[in-house]
This record gives sequence, C-alpha cells and structure tokens, in this order.
Amino acid sequence: MMSRCSIRVKLIVILLAATLTSILLTGAFSQYFYTKAARNDFFQFADDASYRLNRQIELYIQQMKISVSSILAGPLPKRNELSLPTGSVGVIQRWLMNENPLDPSELANLEDVLNNYVALNYSEVDSMFLMSLSGRIVSNVQRFDELSKAYLNEPWYAMPMSGTVKVVPTHRSEVTGKQVISLLVPVYSLDAVKLAGRLVINLRINELEKTIVRSSLAKKGYFFIVAKDGTIVYHPDSDWIGKPIASTGLSALQLSKSSSSSVQKLLGEEMLVSYSYSELAEWNVVAMVPFAEMASGITVARNAAIVSMLILALVVLILVPIFTQRFIRPLRRLKQLMEHVEKGNLEVRAEVLPGKDEIQLLSRSYNRMTDQLSQLIETVSSMKVNEMHILLRQKEAKIQALQNQINPHLLYNTLAIISSIAYVEKNERIQVITKNLGDYYRYTASIVEPFVTLREEIDQLKKYLQIIKIRFPKYFQSHFYVNEKYLDARIVKCSLQPIVENAIKYAVEPKRGHGTVIVSAYNEADNLIIEIADNGGGIEAGRLAELQERLKWISSAEHGTLMKTESVGIVNVHARLVLQYGPAYGVSVTSFEHRGTVVSIKIPYPTERG
Repeated sequence: MMSRCSIRVKLIVILLAATLTSILLTGAFSQYFYTKAARNDFFQFADDASYRLNRQIELYIQQMKISVSSILAGPLPKRNELSLPTGSVGVIQRWLMNENPLDPSELANLEDVLNNYVALNYSEVDSMFLMSLSGRIVSNVQRFDELSKAYLNEPWYAMPMSGTVKVVPTHRSEVTGKQVISLLVPVYSLDAVKLAGRLVINLRINELEKTIVRSSLAKKGYFFIVAKDGTIVYHPDSDWIGKPIASTGLSALQLSKSSSSSVQKLLGEEMLVSYSYSELAEWNVVAMVPFAEMASGITVARNAAIVSMLILALVVLILVPIFTQRFIRPLRRLKQLMEHVEKGNLEVRAEVLPGKDEIQLLSRSYNRMTDQLSQLIETVSSMKVNEMHILLRQKEAKIQALQNQINPHLLYNTLAIISSIAYVEKNERIQVITKNLGDYYRYTASIVEPFVTLREEIDQLKKYLQIIKIRFPKYFQSHFYVNEKYLDARIVKCSLQPIVENAIKYAVEPKRGHGTVIVSAYNEADNLIIEIADNGGGIEAGRLAELQERLKWISSAEHGTLMKTESVGIVNVHARLVLQYGPAYGVSVTSFEHRGTVVSIKIPYPTERG
C-alpha cells in the first residue's frame, strides 16, 4: 500500500508515526517513573512515621516501667529510723515474699499504695494487679482474697512468669469490663535479687488512641496495630479492636519479612502498606493509605502530560507537512531535470547551493552523472570508430593472407619433390624433414579458422620438434605432459610453436643440442595454463625485466597499438592472445639464470560446476 504513495506522503506518515510514538512513549515512561517515585516516597515517609510511632509507644512503656519501680521497692527509711513501724516500707516486697495472709490493716495499706500510684501518676491506668509466684492476687479495684476470683479468666494470669516486660494485646478486662492493654512488669526481691512476682498494669485503649490519632497520615490513611499473634491491638474501627485480624476485613493483609512496604488489595481497593515491628511490645505498627489518594498527584501529572502530548501532536501535524514540502521541492526539480536527460538533453544541470545536506550532494551527483554520460557517449562513439578500423584491418589482413597463400604453393610443391627424391634415394631424415616442414607450412597458411584445438597445436609442435631431433639426434629431448581432457580445449592458432622455437634458439642451440623442452598443462580457476619449460642458461635479469615490462605494456595498450607489435616470438603470441581474450590472459615469463626458463600461456577454460 505504501509503495504506491509518493515520497512526501511516506515522509509525513513516517515522521508522524515516529514523533507520536516518541510522545506516547515519553508520556508512558514519565507516568511509570513518576508513579514509582511517588510510591517510593510514600513508603519512605510511612516507614519513618510507623517507626517513630513505634518508638514513641515503646518509650511510653519504658517510662511506665521506671515509674512503678519506686512503689515496687517501697519508700526507703532513714538510717536512724530503721526500726520505725511504718506499714508502707516494703509492703509489696513483704506481701510477695510472705505466703502468710496479711492482716486487714496491712492489706489495706497495700491497696492504698496501688491506688495512690494510679491517682498521682497516670490517668489512663484502668487497674493494677500484683501477682505472686504462687498465683495470689491483690488489686486496687477488688480484694480477690475475699471476692470472686474473676482474674482467673484474664489472659495474663495463665502466662508464665518472665524477667522482661511483656505486653498483652487489647482484650476486655473481666474485672472492669473495659478494653485494655496489659503491661506485665517483673518484680524482684530486694534481699535475694530474684524474681518474686509481677505487676500487671491495665491501660485503657483511649490513651493509645490519642497518641496514634496525633500521628496523621494523609486524608484517608491511618495507623493500626497488630499483635504478633494476629490480634488487632488498635484500629480506628473500634469494632475490630481485640479481634483476630483473620475475622476482619483485613484478613488478606500480608506482613512480609523480606520487605516492610508493599501494595496490597485490601478492603476492595489498592492500598499502600508499610509497617514497623516492635521487639518490646511484639506487635506491628501498620501504616495504610489508599493508593488512589497517593495517586491524586500522579493523576494531575498524567492529565498535564496528556494535554502537553495533545498540543505537541497538533504542532507536529501542522509542521510536518510544511517541512516535508520544503524537503520534496528540490527532489521534484531533480525529477524534472531527469526527464530532460531521458529525452536526450544532457546539457541541463542542477543548481547546487553551498552546504553538505543530502539534497545538495544529490544535485552534485546528478551533475557528475550527466558529465560522465556525455563522456561515455563520446567514448562509445570513439570505440565504435576504433572497432570499425580493426575490422577493416582484419579484412585487409585476410586479403593479404589470401594473396600470400598463392606463393607457398611453389614451396609445398618443391618440398614434395625433395621428399620424393629422398624417398627414391632412401634418405629417411631428409624425407621426414621435408614432409614435416611441408605439413607445418600448410597448417600455418590455412586461414579458414583462427582457433584450433590444443591437440592440433601439439601435433604440429611434435612435427617441428621431430625436425629439431634430427638436427640434434644424440642429446636433445622433448616431453609432453598434457592430460587427455585438455586436448579439446580451443586455442589461438600458432601459439605454441613460436615459444618452443624461441626455447630451441636460446636454450638448446647454444649448448649444441644438450637440452630438454617440456610441455605441460593444468587448469586453475576456470583457466587453462600451458607451460613450456627448458633447462637452458635462462634469461639475464635486465633482459627479463625488459621483456616482462613489454608484455605488461601490451596488456594495457589500445587495440590499434597491438596491431603494430612484433610479428614473431613471445611478444607476438602474447599480443594475439590479449587481442582475443583480454588483458587478463596471455603469456608470462619466469626465468632462473643458469637454470632455465618457463613460459606460461593462460587462456580461458570454463569447467562445468555442480
């Protein structure tokens, strides 16, 4: 679908999509990170608040413990008054350590001590109970030795004696009928410094409520306390106080040990929950705020972000078409110029302004392209003219060859007569020489086909080498190592004999026939390499470099120049091969002074690939 649209439409769509996607992603990431930051800020605040509230309650319990230490020991007498019969000196100690019942006056004195403490110190104290190791009880509200033993149903009565302060979660006192928290303070004997009993202080829940209410937590957030056993010590909903948390709407509350802060689904909505544990009271002070309340600022930020994104989107919708139009206008001008070129007008040029933007680079490339097209047209025209010249020269060469073909007939006939005379006179060497020489001249004079098979070339080469063998019968040797599969390869006619003749002239003749010529062939990367090697004296380094430079120059020369090269030898063969196959093919020479020379002929030899 998009492939049918113009570049302008594609650019508008792509830019709008990219910009709007960026805006949406920015808004989404901002919302996410802002929400995460707000949540972390609340958790930090709630953790601090619950921790401070817990420490405040623990401090209150410690102060309560310190305040009762004086009445537990009793007023100390002066040194000169040790024998004073005061009933208040150590009355609690005597009652705890003496298992015998006190007389009514002593018991009344003990109750007065407890009542005086309540009256003079803490108004939130509901009641106090003194309990011995044997389970005897005395209280500021009832004389249990005489009245009903309602204290037996108190939760603290059955608890074992402990040397540390303990807190009993909120419960309804069986004695006073009020909801209280029991503070269990251990009492030690002064003489033996051992545990003698405990003092139970029942605190009304309203004082704890005042402390918690003073610690505000957002509009709808609040603190509550959950004991270690799951009992709700305090909650703003008074109906839940003293009940197991499992029987309330907070049954799904999870107080994880791995993290003191979390988001939980409670009371039908998402709640941000944070808590702090008290080792002294063995309870958790929990801070809980509805997530929606904490997210009110997030909602405002989100709405502001949405408005900003809408404004940005509107600006983008207006600006993108304007900018794309300015971008497309130069491209349209280039398109019009290309239409002129298509009609054959190569003189038109694009206006190039200073700058390195892609449009200016494209304009420069267009101008270079039209310049190169003009040059290419001129080059092609010149090449066509050169090609026509070459064809004319080839025709002239064929005509000249036809004319020259008339002259060798006298030579063929003369060689035939000599061969007949040698046969009559039984001179076999002259007969072989004249026959091979005649066959070779007849082979070279034929102009019907410029290409022959490698087999035909080697056959003629063998006839030539047979003549050389007659000349040097004792020492000269020649060997052919050419696989049968290469013999049908096509090669330019008369490519091997001139090179072998060159080897005879410079490697064999100077040594009076002491020499060897080896012809071999192998394929290499879709090419056939034919090597003619001799064991002569090699080529001097200077002359070898000159020859190699000459061959290199021929490979890079124009066709017209190649037609004027030497008519015989290695250079001639190389020139004909380059003309036929191109500069990648031809003759190369490798020589080792005093060791020999290797001449390699490289021609195309495509092999079938699977």
